[in-house]
Amino acid sequence: MLLTLLALGLLIVKKPLWLIPLLGAAVALEISSTWYPDLGILEKILGEVSLTRFTSISIVLAACLRVFFEVEIRARLMAFFKDPVTLILLLYIAYGALSLVYSADMGNTVKEILRLLVLFAVFLSIALLLDQDSILLPFHGIHLAALALLPLALYEGISGNLIWQGENLLKEHTLRVNATFVDPNIYARFLILGIVANFVIQIFTHNRRVKLIYWACLPLLLVQLLLTGSRGGILTLGMVLILALFFLPNKKNTVYFLGACALGAVVLLLIRPEIWERMLLFTQDLEVSSPQRLYLWQAGIAIFTDHPWLGTGLGSFQTVFLQDYIHLKNIPDGATLSHTTILTIASELGVLGLLVLTALWVAILGRLYTLYNLNRAHLSVFSETNEKYSVAAGYFLWAMTVFISSQGEGRFFEDPVLWLSCAGLVFLRLRQESYRYRVSE
Repeated sequence: MLLTLLALGLLIVKKPLWLIPLLGAAVALEISSTWYPDLGILEKILGEVSLTRFTSISIVLAACLRVFFEVEIRARLMAFFKDPVTLILLLYIAYGALSLVYSADMGNTVKEILRLLVLFAVFLSIALLLDQDSILLPFHGIHLAALALLPLALYEGISGNLIWQGENLLKEHTLRVNATFVDPNIYARFLILGIVANFVIQIFTHNRRVKLIYWACLPLLLVQLLLTGSRGGILTLGMVLILALFFLPNKKNTVYFLGACALGAVVLLLIRPEIWERMLLFTQDLEVSSPQRLYLWQAGIAIFTDHPWLGTGLGSFQTVFLQDYIHLKNIPDGATLSHTTILTIASELGVLGLLVLTALWVAILGRLYTLYNLNRAHLSVFSETNEKYSVAAGYFLWAMTVFISSQGEGRFFEDPVLWLSCAGLVFLRLRQESYRYRVSE
């Protein structure tokens, strides 16, 4: 822990921009929660100590130093608070805080509010630290981290030995590689983030040889994804690639990769038929393929039906489920936390919470439309306006990856990558406005 704090302290002072791609890499190291000592009450409030949390706090400290010493950064901070994305995120946190009045579990609600406030501080800090030359750094960070996990994934896949597995994670009959993640599904999500990052980086890569290297990286990411055996990951990848056909300018790359995925599926069928057997469980009844998810869905729908407008309070799903809907739980040692973001928000914050979630996506899509519409006639990757749109589309696909994946795993507002993506979109708005100001001059 001391070495970590020393290294992060040096980055805060010398290279604060490096903290942003480091956050992407740190997200991949959930195993880091086993590296540090227990911090007692602080850990109970903020959750497990990990490299992600240390890096998040370092990003906030680095931004605070810049706000204190630089007038321009203070002015930028004021501009960020006027952004629709910022205001909607604040509205979600404020509504969560308001739910303390009626929450079924005030302790968990307070913890969730504190965690969201820390993530909001990280969101603002990243937006303040980013500049025009570093806008692609987060994509490089996650892409390199995803590739770096390949040797470990192959080791686990070949040897059958998982180096780390959370105590509460159910053991499964099919080997599912999780590398440095507690859950193979989150590992799969991270790999999809790496694939999206690869597509975005290629847009700005004009050297043919370098572009071929990036193309060669895609199968390496796909192999890891298949080794996770994540059904949700495969579905998420398919949906994200379809969205990429609409939102990214390099559509040929997406089509070619879809073809590579089809070829990989055929190879996987021959090499690892047991993974296909797991995928085919989708065609069976939920009582057979995913009984835990079934009773959690039933509980979420029941809680929402009984508390439709305001819900039962932020972070209260588990408590309400165990107190009032435990009869739905048909697996003795099964999960008690919601694994579906929409149902979690619906049950905890009701219709109003769902409206805030919808407003967030409307604001994000509105940002994409504005950046695209700045100069529809010039879609060259050399165009400054198209550059902003392409990067924004990458951040949108990241946020969408987290959202789609969270319908099967549950982490949405809790995932730092969502806040990183929103920070990138807010920063691009500032660039957009400064560009318009220069043009008017």
